Amino acid sequence: MAKPDKKKTEAKPEKKTEETKPFEERHHCLICGKPGPETICERCKLVVQAEALAEKRKVEKGSGGP
Repeated sequence: MAKPDKKKTEAKPEKKTEETKPFEERHHCLICGKPGPETICERCKLVVQAEALAEKRKVEKGSGGP
């Protein structure tokens, strides 16, 4: 058998110096379950605020009498 003159070298993966983006946590809306960057999506936030305001007005109207 003939031996090759050049030594076989294993291909070693080079370390990549790519900058990795900071880990972004993906949340799901606690109310509707849609994925998004926040724990409560904008639509559900508005619905909750509207319901709270309506309840506040109902309480103030019912308890404020002569």
